[in-house]
Amino acid sequence: DDRSLHRLQTLGLAWQAQWTEAYKTRLAVTDSRDRYETQPSPYLTETQLRGYLFQNEWRLGNHQFTAALERREDELQNAPIDRSRAQNAVALGYGLSAGAHTLQLNARHDDDSEFGGKSTGSAAYGYAFAKGWRATASLGSAFRAPTLYQRFSLYGDASLQPETSRNVELGLKWAQDASSFSATVYRNKVSNLINWVGSTGTCAGNSGPFPGCYANVGKARYEGVTVAGVTRLAGVQLYASLDVQNPKNLDNGKLLARRAKRHATLGADTQLAGWTLGGEVQANSQRWDDAANTRRLGGYALFNLYASTRLARDYQVVARIDNLADKDYQVARDYATAGRTFYVGLKWSPKY
Repeated sequence: DDRSLHRLQTLGLAWQAQWTEAYKTRLAVTDSRDRYETQPSPYLTETQLRGYLFQNEWRLGNHQFTAALERREDELQNAPIDRSRAQNAVALGYGLSAGAHTLQLNARHDDDSEFGGKSTGSAAYGYAFAKGWRATASLGSAFRAPTLYQRFSLYGDASLQPETSRNVELGLKWAQDASSFSATVYRNKVSNLINWVGSTGTCAGNSGPFPGCYANVGKARYEGVTVAGVTRLAGVQLYASLDVQNPKNLDNGKLLARRAKRHATLGADTQLAGWTLGGEVQANSQRWDDAANTRRLGGYALFNLYASTRLARDYQVVARIDNLADKDYQVARDYATAGRTFYVGLKWSPKY
């Protein structure tokens, strides 16, 4: 009867300056510390991530240019493991807005202290072909290095390779007054997808007490369609979204582990006596816990409530109740998820 103790601490500091009407810069530093411990079995892992960002933006008429320098530092302590790494990146962007046409081009180069350099980029185009209607198309590439935990923990594999992917999307959007609708068709091909493999047969480096490890899937593909809409009816805002996808392992023709094929959200909110009150349903279809598709995890639906009100010009109280029905479900076999959860917070947003 293992119990998990999880503590997450995050801190961010940002400074922005508008030097001229055309030029502005932004500096940001972020830090997060994640401590995960299980009892009574003696297991402890601590992760620290620190990021630095220097971003520049310059506008010239309908043109926008961006340039950014970024650094990320990772540290992992998972006794007897004590590892660290760093990743530096430079990113360039160009945007154009000319009447019915919009264009976005991006390029980025990452230099990882363990995996070397990798360049990625994207291009997107939008065309407003009628009043309220807009068509979009985009393509891009991505790169993601495995985390230190995925490589060096008890359930890691030091030989893991970075993920690379290419994504293509076509979209159609409509908006008028308080109503909008969008539909997006996508296909994302991934090489060396980093995924959990729930068996010991392919986990020779597993030194933990439970079966399974992180491993690369040679070829994987996500393809599907996402539709979403928002409208207002009799003072109530209604919103909904549906994602139907086929997350496939192309190496064996089976579905990727722990990925559902269907996700849906349906919600509504309204204003009452100075409060924003709302509720939503989040539904997910069944998924498989393992790469061989032999251990089924059932689908589930969660009911959530939320509310917020403004105390003063700059202060807002926000509250949520998630999983109102206290649904018992799993997204990974034998790992419990949170039951009914209550959250309340104070939000400060100064207006100048």
